[in-house]
Amino acid sequence: MAPVRRRLSPTDRRCELLALGAEVFGRRPYDEVRIDEIAERAGVSRALMYHYFPDKRAFFAAVVRAEGDRLLEATDTPPNAGQSLFTEVRNGVLAYLDYDEEHPHGAWAARLGMGRSDPVLRGIEDIDNDRQADRMLDRICKAAGPIDSTVLQHLRATICGWLTFTSEMCRQRLLHSWLNADFVADQCAHTLLDAIGRVPAIPATLADSVRTDRR
Repeated sequence: MAPVRRRLSPTDRRCELLALGAEVFGRRPYDEVRIDEIAERAGVSRALMYHYFPDKRAFFAAVVRAEGDRLLEATDTPPNAGQSLFTEVRNGVLAYLDYDEEHPHGAWAARLGMGRSDPVLRGIEDIDNDRQADRMLDRICKAAGPIDSTVLQHLRATICGWLTFTSEMCRQRLLHSWLNADFVADQCAHTLLDAIGRVPAIPATLADSVRTDRR
């Protein structure tokens, strides 16, 4: 029996299609998924599907972009008063892992699906990393005070490299469920603090915080 078509606003319809896309792309290889199938499961015409997304590649890219937006929101864990930098970073990684557990198909589609070398998808990943890096650097600056522009550049490059490491650690946990979440969070948090501690000329307050948390 064909699904009953429901009237939705354009925004709600697009969100529904993206959620369905995350589920389908998360379960099967990209090449096995057909746009017609997505339209049929959503109870919409093929023409309406192409109204929102010009082709399958654009649809998949939109799914990945939506997952990045949700992950950015999910990992926005505000620090508590007196919380150490290590704990703050660790909590952010645990939030990342929690998101993966709650949205396994979307996470799988975004980080294990087709085209990790695809320039469009790589561009989305770069934007996501930039947003995460900007947020982390902003919090570090608020805690550490004024930071020299050259040191800021070095810190940002360090954070960007760490985000790639963390993404891979979380991807490994998607591939290998036996990887313990606490182990992954500890590894990622210690790696960032160690890397920050090796950036020359960081403010004394930041150096002290990193040094204390690495013990």
